[in-house]
Amino acid sequence: MEQGLIDSYFFALVRVIDAIYRDDEDLGDVLYFIVSLAAELTGAKGSTIRVLEHGTFDLKVVSSYGLSKSYLESGAIDRGKSITEILQGDTIIINDFERDPRIQDREAARKEGLKSVIGLPFTVNETTYSILRVYYSSRKIPRHDEMEFLNSLGKLSCLAIERAAISKMRAANNWREGR
Repeated sequence: MEQGLIDSYFFALVRVIDAIYRDDEDLGDVLYFIVSLAAELTGAKGSTIRVLEHGTFDLKVVSSYGLSKSYLESGAIDRGKSITEILQGDTIIINDFERDPRIQDREAARKEGLKSVIGLPFTVNETTYSILRVYYSSRKIPRHDEMEFLNSLGKLSCLAIERAAISKMRAANNWREGR
């Protein structure tokens, strides 16, 4: 493993932490920063963060990088299986979009130039789950350091979502109390 890549991962994580703890930073900007780093530093074509909230079966894209709107809306990956894997906390690695049965819309994946994906699920809080997905234009066998880096980015995305929810709740309470 090259020291320069480790340094890049470390520097990226420090910058994400700084962005999360900056009070004036917009959640959308922080999440976009996370998905862009996930893609760029692992050599991926694109990345998404999707959120599944309690009581829904909708994996809502809250941030994306490098992927077309038509692909994001295509439902190329089996939503039902994805939700089960997220709730169980299973890491998802699809190495061959052409042969894996979890791929529902192979044509959309082909059109987007995608061959593989890594999906890491996270629990944001008791009722909200998220998944960081990183898409590759070739078959991908992730290295341990890449998985650790992506895992850290995913956890930081949960922290950013939680902090934004807490800030929103505080602002609403302050408004009600007339502050």
